[in-house]
Amino acid sequence: MSAFRRTLKLLPTIQRSYHVTVNRKCSVVHSSPTKRVKTMLSSSSLSYTKSRDIHTTITQQQATIVPFKLSDIGEGIAEVTIKEWYVSVGDEVAQFDNICEVQSDKATVTITCRYDGIVRAVHFETEDVCRVGQALVDIEVSDEEAENVLPSNSPSESVPVPIQTQGSSSSVSTPAGSQTSTPAPATPDPNREILTTPAVRKLAADNKVDLVLVPGTGKGGRITKDDLLNYMSSLSSSEPVPQVQQEQVVRQEPPIATIPTAHFWNSSPTSQLIGGASTQLEDTVVEIKGIAKVMVRTMTAAQQVPRFTYHDEYSMDNIVQLKELMKKLGKEHKTKLTFMPLLIKAASQALNEFPMINAHVNADCTAVTYKASHNIGIATDTPHGLMVPNIKNVQNLSILDIASELERLKTLSENNKLSTDDVTGGTFSLSNVGAVGGTYASPMLVVPEVCIGAFGKIQTRPAFNSAGEVYPSNTMCVSWSGDHRVLDGATVARYSNTLKRYLEDPNLLLFHLK
Repeated sequence: MSAFRRTLKLLPTIQRSYHVTVNRKCSVVHSSPTKRVKTMLSSSSLSYTKSRDIHTTITQQQATIVPFKLSDIGEGIAEVTIKEWYVSVGDEVAQFDNICEVQSDKATVTITCRYDGIVRAVHFETEDVCRVGQALVDIEVSDEEAENVLPSNSPSESVPVPIQTQGSSSSVSTPAGSQTSTPAPATPDPNREILTTPAVRKLAADNKVDLVLVPGTGKGGRITKDDLLNYMSSLSSSEPVPQVQQEQVVRQEPPIATIPTAHFWNSSPTSQLIGGASTQLEDTVVEIKGIAKVMVRTMTAAQQVPRFTYHDEYSMDNIVQLKELMKKLGKEHKTKLTFMPLLIKAASQALNEFPMINAHVNADCTAVTYKASHNIGIATDTPHGLMVPNIKNVQNLSILDIASELERLKTLSENNKLSTDDVTGGTFSLSNVGAVGGTYASPMLVVPEVCIGAFGKIQTRPAFNSAGEVYPSNTMCVSWSGDHRVLDGATVARYSNTLKRYLEDPNLLLFHLK
């Protein structure tokens, strides 16, 4: 705790015990201060100035203002939209306290504090766009923490300013053109003494990071929290790319596919007759940002891929007969069990026979990566737009497991709380257009995935049985889109036929499950 803060804590005690008063200029006034009062004031960084009334004035202390910048949160995210602030100017914050909630191109993320101190400035309003590297807030920290935060051999990012007292004012000036640079850290010495704070040690232990490997940029080689976070970020960004058939593939994670809720169109000015008079209506211009900007990039990338579509109809009679059993099982396991989890599991089982469907293609289309995990993206309609979170490792999940995960992702999507992990890493996508009354569709690819399917609504249609008799059949229309650079129509048709057999005769699916 700084001397100034200790002073402010001592003032009420001094005032109460010795009738000391504090004037508007933050001076402590006493007609005849005792030796004990003098001792307390002296230990609290107070000095005496004698005049007609003996008074004591608090001397200005130098505080360190540290800009808390938006760090690179990975996945190629360059900017975020501020959705909610959890702090305001004057609030005390500690490490790991929530600062704000932001929405990136891929998910909603809560930004936590790295320092202990007091918020002195908030640089953005709600719905403002903040780019990586810009300061979200300014935080006043103690001199000891400032030494841990700021590298000793690089220009300081903080600005020392006098602490403000009631009735006084001061201004903060930053040298024009000043920039911050961080030198490349030296190779860490495994035998060196580890200098850091308990909070950094706890963070390292929670993430299983050996602090010996983390280069310190603080005073005397001290490891700061920024050093640890930068080291962890470098580890995550340097993970090796999986190899398929001894081919090394460089790939990019797919962006989340989203559809904005707002409509972006420009119509001509329209005249409307109201009460016999013509009134000119004005167009509304809506800025494309946030989720809408992701839609622009995603669809632009998808449009560059030559794709083909394939349609078919599946008989769902045997699946519909399981409806009552599924309701009963759902109640027993306290989850909503619909046809969709079964469709997802059947699609995963068919992918085992067609691994080229569950694949990524690199940017210049020189290599294809057959993905080992079936991370199946599910188009989810939300108040914020259409989002596509994915269920990880479907090949290892039961139908009940898939139902629980589907319900979790749906809840997070509706509340706009999906994490980055929920919306990245997809390998194959499905869309349930039947939920909104659709039958056939021409789904757009989620690049770099090579295939996507759309299930239409189940309809009752007349059909013929083996005896030539007409009967009511439950039929589902299915649509597929494939990357025609690496997939041919026959491959997708065979995959669709395999899935069709599993759904028309669920016993086959049962015998193929592992």
